[in-house]
Amino acid sequence: MNMETELNRLNPAQREAVMTVNGPLLVLAGAGSGKTRVITMRVARMIHVGVPSEAILAVTFTNKAAREMKERVRLMIGGGNGKLPVISTFHSLCLNILRREIEPLGYRRNFTIYDTGEQVSLLRHMLSDIKAFEKSFKPDDVLENISRLKNGLKTPLKSEEQDFDVEAFSAGLFPGYQEMMKSLNVVDFDDLLLLTVRLFREHPGVLEKYRGRFRYLMVDEYQDTNKVQYDLIRLLAGERKNICVVGDDDQSIYGWRGASLHNILDFERHFPGTKVVRLEQNYRSFGNILKAANGVIKNNGKRMEKSLRTDRGDGPEVCLYRAEDGEDEALWVADRISRIKYEKNTPFEDFAVIYRANTLSKPFEEAFRASRIPYTVVGGTSYFERKEIKDLAAYLKIMANPEDDLGLLRASGVPKRGIGPAATGKLAEFARRHSISLYEAFARAGEAGIGDKAADAAAGFASLIEKYTGLFKKSGEMGRSLRALVEEVGFNDYIGELYKSPEMAISRVENVDNFIGSLYRYEENAGGKPSLQGFLEEMALDDEPWDKDQRPFGVVLTTFHSAKGLEFPVVFIACLEEDVLPHKKSALPGESMEEERRLFYVGITRAMRELYLTCARHRMRYGRKAPSTPSRFLGEIPEDVVRKIQRLEPEDPVQEEIRAKAFFARMKEMLGD
Repeated sequence: MNMETELNRLNPAQREAVMTVNGPLLVLAGAGSGKTRVITMRVARMIHVGVPSEAILAVTFTNKAAREMKERVRLMIGGGNGKLPVISTFHSLCLNILRREIEPLGYRRNFTIYDTGEQVSLLRHMLSDIKAFEKSFKPDDVLENISRLKNGLKTPLKSEEQDFDVEAFSAGLFPGYQEMMKSLNVVDFDDLLLLTVRLFREHPGVLEKYRGRFRYLMVDEYQDTNKVQYDLIRLLAGERKNICVVGDDDQSIYGWRGASLHNILDFERHFPGTKVVRLEQNYRSFGNILKAANGVIKNNGKRMEKSLRTDRGDGPEVCLYRAEDGEDEALWVADRISRIKYEKNTPFEDFAVIYRANTLSKPFEEAFRASRIPYTVVGGTSYFERKEIKDLAAYLKIMANPEDDLGLLRASGVPKRGIGPAATGKLAEFARRHSISLYEAFARAGEAGIGDKAADAAAGFASLIEKYTGLFKKSGEMGRSLRALVEEVGFNDYIGELYKSPEMAISRVENVDNFIGSLYRYEENAGGKPSLQGFLEEMALDDEPWDKDQRPFGVVLTTFHSAKGLEFPVVFIACLEEDVLPHKKSALPGESMEEERRLFYVGITRAMRELYLTCARHRMRYGRKAPSTPSRFLGEIPEDVVRKIQRLEPEDPVQEEIRAKAFFARMKEMLGD
């Protein structure tokens, strides 16, 4: 790559950001302004001018973004086997540090990462009166409060539906929860960051080691960082303060999960001497779309001044349609998509329908099925959240971490082996009495007084785990070993008995085959020496909105949050009414209302070519049709860029003839006539 040629292709603001190497730098990157290109070009140029690649650390929020950055940098610096800088997600970075350094905190290096379901199981395990526990409040509420406490939020979430003081209970449970996690040698996702910050603060030598290694820091999507991530970044930056953060305060939409808008708004105060570069040239959208976005977002008080612009021209007006009800709205969207599809030969994959919450997708799914429009709903259940996958993963987790009692309990019960709750309770008591792990108690089940049949089953399970733990350690044997394990325990037969529908059972068995296949692929593609721990880490940190091997097919149905980072030629933003967007919980002016406005802004800026906004006069609420008021945000769009359209628009006869000819020509092409 010729560096000077590439630099000349940048606009002046992009070039300034790329050329700035030392000291604190804040790049305010508006939507569609080419921020990924700036980040990767900046990394490549730093290496070009002599900064060692191993001295550069770039962190972002998703594996997809990290992979894209790595590939772009690799191509820019000449490909081959040259050493790349560390380009990672926050969680992957902290996981790698803890794998090497966690022992001073009292954990062992082979710790397991618990997902939400496993955390819920742990909570239930901790409390003796499970029924009273669940009647008083929801486990998810407790976990959310604990997560907010870990991330430094001063106001844990309160449950509106329960009288019980969830906040107080969560705070009281928090120390015991952490001790239990530590005793099991497990961590959750919040712990990955929290423990790394604690490690750096309590062990200065470890911090200096990583400060010495990572002398230049870059942070993508900085507006999404929370307090713990800010602390981590500031600790690593140290006195050098060679830190570049890239973000857009207008796209800060994760306050509900702890992201702090003030991290980006106060960056200049946190790092005196900061250079600020604004990327306002948009390469994605037509002018009318940007005028709509600018008109909306300027009403927020807490923001850094910027305004998107484009050289692409104004393009078509933004279309606004007010339907009679939700069904009419969905049918109109389906009809409009069909028209555009056949008039302009636009692939269905070029369309997206964006809404506030997943619960709003149903009418659109029904309308699309009736119109034979293919679609994909983004944001459904993750592949790795499916029961059969979590059951198999429990076997792998207990092999990787024998201290993981919950993993052991799950694996030992699928398929059932005759180890009932009474026997399990006695084994747990035996383990406590002898200060051993539950896994060791299973191996010594004959001493626990649980009866010969249950003891044989428990000891047999421990022997099975020991056998396969050895097999999984052999190079190139993990995929083959998992297939053998599935066959030996009769896992597929168990699935057949569990699901009475043959179609469902076949689908679940296919999921098991795909899971085994993913382990084979991991072995083939893993850099360095593949390990069971490495596969489990890849699985735990997976953040793809859909299966890696299954890209969206047809029209994409998605929420504002899931749409962030994506772009589509034609976008429909639906259900734009008060109490939906803005959400009813954000009715009062303040930061919540401003975040709702930023959601709308993010939705608008996903559109490249055409933008349609829809709302309804009536919407079903609690089983009854109730009147709706158009969202206040619609009134913030400049009138000169909006065209209000009716259900049946009067058609120009000439245009109608052109449309008809295009339609029949397209049908002949599809039918191969």
